[in-house]
Amino acid sequence: MDKNIKLKYNYHTHCYLCNHAEGYPHDYIERAIKLGFRGIGISDHGPLRPEWTHRMSYDDFINIYLKDIDESINKYSDCIEIYKGLEIEYYEEYTFYYHTLLTKLDYLILGQHALKINGKIVDVFQKMTKEYIYEYANEVVEGLNSKCFKILAHPDLFMYKYDGKWDKDLELASRKIIEAAIKNDVYLELNVNGARRGLIKNFLGEDTWKYPYLDFWKLVTKYKETKVVINADCHKLDYLYDDVTEEVIDFAKKLNLNVIERLEL
Repeated sequence: MDKNIKLKYNYHTHCYLCNHAEGYPHDYIERAIKLGFRGIGISDHGPLRPEWTHRMSYDDFINIYLKDIDESINKYSDCIEIYKGLEIEYYEEYTFYYHTLLTKLDYLILGQHALKINGKIVDVFQKMTKEYIYEYANEVVEGLNSKCFKILAHPDLFMYKYDGKWDKDLELASRKIIEAAIKNDVYLELNVNGARRGLIKNFLGEDTWKYPYLDFWKLVTKYKETKVVINADCHKLDYLYDDVTEEVIDFAKKLNLNVIERLEL
């Protein structure tokens, strides 16, 4: 057990059921115990739209995912705090479904990876325009206002495929997100998985990641009451805690962000 790690909780953890990660929930729980973690939340991509077959089905959620986590709780609860969660998008028509999920879970993470534009689904990882960024902000704010979510994953994900300059429009969209998170007592996530994609330069020549994006988090510092959580968003066992995790921790310290390790769930 490594008692010297700088972060002892992670609430954003994936497994093989999303079809782009490895391991079962219990593998990450056992890894967390070896690392000396005090708590871990498992939060794979939740079943949502019927055509999204690249995710676990609802049957998988009940019979594999929850079953594995519950067995781990029975086995390891004396060693570590274990929480049940999902990462999922928000669409208003699924509001009842989110409440149903929460009867079986400790929390939901809002991860808005896909937007609804003119009735079509737009993948945030493919292309982002300024119009799409405003839509992203509006959909995220609606999700936060639903009171269904405890964490907003990678709130600055909109920068990943945006080629334009950070400006007043992006600042306005970001302020909407930050203020909605504060209003609804939602934690903003510093996403380590984004940092693993490598450094770039912003338009001032400063080092940043595409996400976490420096200008977004500079803006967060102007809202001292913002609650921030650092999450691995790990899809591999080795990514639960690594050198990049420590880089993001140092980034948060330099900006003096209000990082909270153990969440109130």
